[in-house]
Amino acid sequence: MTARSLAFVCAAALAVSSSACGSSAASSTPPALSPASPKVEARVASADGVPIHYIAEGSGPVVVLAHCLDCNLHYWDVAAADLARDHRVVRLDLAGAGGSGADRKTWSIEAFAGDIRAVVNAAGVDRFTLVGHSISGTIALEAARELGDRVIGVVPIDSVVDVDAHMPAEARAEVLRGVRADYRNFIDTQFPNLLPKDPDPNVVARVRGDALAADPARTAAILDSLFAYREDLALDHLAMPIVAIDADRRPIALDHNRAHAPQFDARIIENTSHWLMLDKPSEFASTLRNVIESIESGRAKRRPG
Repeated sequence: MTARSLAFVCAAALAVSSSACGSSAASSTPPALSPASPKVEARVASADGVPIHYIAEGSGPVVVLAHCLDCNLHYWDVAAADLARDHRVVRLDLAGAGGSGADRKTWSIEAFAGDIRAVVNAAGVDRFTLVGHSISGTIALEAARELGDRVIGVVPIDSVVDVDAHMPAEARAEVLRGVRADYRNFIDTQFPNLLPKDPDPNVVARVRGDALAADPARTAAILDSLFAYREDLALDHLAMPIVAIDADRRPIALDHNRAHAPQFDARIIENTSHWLMLDKPSEFASTLRNVIESIESGRAKRRPG
């Protein structure tokens, strides 16, 4: 297994605790909601009946935030508070996390995309920018593929690093065996690959604790689906802007990603872990705001033609 593949595996594993395309003719600016939009906290059934917990707050153009594996919607607290000053911010707990149900028979990228669909429909959201951290960067690609022009832009966070880096079947099987056989050892062995040279001990303790609280069998099933998902084929069909925000731990294969989506772009935050929003909350919130505003204003590029 390559170092890049291993880091991706670790990010996916540690990020879960507890087909329409975009049209190039579409406008990039979503309609603003009423200034009096209230805060809402609710649950809605996903397509398979699993209850999905979400919070919607603020008023303005809509931003949807999806967390990493073994995380929950509170990882977005600082960024969400900043955006809610002039946006409608919708955060959800994916199935198996936070306040959402975990009785899912088939764990898959497509089922998680269904969680997003259920939440935006329940929240009365028409068009929105979709932000996904770690595995949710991949989930965001699938949700954008399914929802088409309702998604005006996708923002993968430390995710979608190289869509042409496909993990060999033997390496996939090895990882899944490790997760199922000794999950704690898997986490403790691979955790350092996701950290900077001088990690914040509070961030490490929080994320490690959430990761160790996860169900290993569920995590293995989710990773199996993640490894099988073709990000490259999803990118081939997306026309909306795609602007990633990444840590500087490893290079982003912009040439590979742009071969499938010429509009793909990226911003880098230096000296941070995989959990950028926890390590550098103010810098991350500012960077995320700038990226979202570039999408809403039309400055961020769409697929040519």
